Amino acid sequence: MFAFFIPLILIRCYNYSKLPKGCSTMEKTPKILLLLTGGTIGSSVNDRSIDVDTRRSDDLLSIYKEQSNQAVEFEVVRPFNILSENAEPKHWLAIIKTLQSHRLSDYDGVIIAHGSDSLPYTGAALAYGLDSPMIPIVLVAANYAIGEPKSNAIVNFSAAVEFISNMKLPGFYTIYENSDAVIYVHLATRLLEADWLKDDFTSFGGPLGVFDKRGLCCVPSPKNPTMLKLYNPSPDDVPLVKEFRNEVLALRAYPGLNYEVIELQKRPIRAVLHSLYHCGSGNITGENGTSLLAFIKNNPQVDHYMISYKNIHGDLYASCQQLIAAGGIPLENISFEAAVTKLNFAYNQQEHLPINYMKREFFYEFLRDARENGYVL
Repeated sequence: MFAFFIPLILIRCYNYSKLPKGCSTMEKTPKILLLLTGGTIGSSVNDRSIDVDTRRSDDLLSIYKEQSNQAVEFEVVRPFNILSENAEPKHWLAIIKTLQSHRLSDYDGVIIAHGSDSLPYTGAALAYGLDSPMIPIVLVAANYAIGEPKSNAIVNFSAAVEFISNMKLPGFYTIYENSDAVIYVHLATRLLEADWLKDDFTSFGGPLGVFDKRGLCCVPSPKNPTMLKLYNPSPDDVPLVKEFRNEVLALRAYPGLNYEVIELQKRPIRAVLHSLYHCGSGNITGENGTSLLAFIKNNPQVDHYMISYKNIHGDLYASCQQLIAAGGIPLENISFEAAVTKLNFAYNQQEHLPINYMKREFFYEFLRDARENGYVL
């Protein structure tokens, strides 16, 4: 007879009664800065066509007020109104400049209503473009337009308001209800693109936690920052980016990728991000243009970054070693979304060498084991 043991998983929840010492809950009406940028959460459906509609953006707020009994003061700003598949780095700057034009200490938090397609990139961009905030900056999106039967727009928005009001957790976050009806809280720099089947979001290394009537509930993970760290952010002055003039390129490895059709000399490309196979390996023996090794050697004028390695000081495949020896720059434990966004900032700021910028951590974009062994203190 065999005995099976189910390990006890310690889940810690944070709410009104369990905030860390020195972090008080709301005693006044919360004031939230709301940025409406378009996306599905600000769209309507007409003749089977989904497109942005400023009236639906207004509905987001009005429906929330109808359904909620919580008094909240909103200040609404519209930096732009687009579907997020049309977002470019200039739109990141528009959001950053909008936030910089407000004294964020006057607010209890910020909510950015955004399209789901490019949500992870904007979330990462905020961490690279803004000094460490002392308030929560929360991005929300929707799977379907407001008013559609399966839309999670109001659920996500309401959760963001509750998160700001109840938690007051400084930093950059994304809050989103997946198809399992669970509302997940993600570190914005670790959010991955939504899957194609269910429109669900996941995080590189797993979410920070879930948000429900108990509060923010976290399963201990050595990869996540502790609550003590999140509630006590270190001041940092992020390098200034005025505009995105220098171009970067991202390439994803797949069998048969012909690098010879990519002529870097004809464009002002400063850096290439190579998204390699899961071991950080790439083709080094291919013929007829399929060798990444040859591509790196033939384009020494461009910096070549490679993701994502688990431990560059450990055992590596022979192909990895040759790519690094040829000049490839390995990046450890960072998602594609966070890395390519960071590359745009690194090559358009003037204060640091790009390689040093890429290796600097801004808001937990690198997965690193915490000394606390994952216990969410």
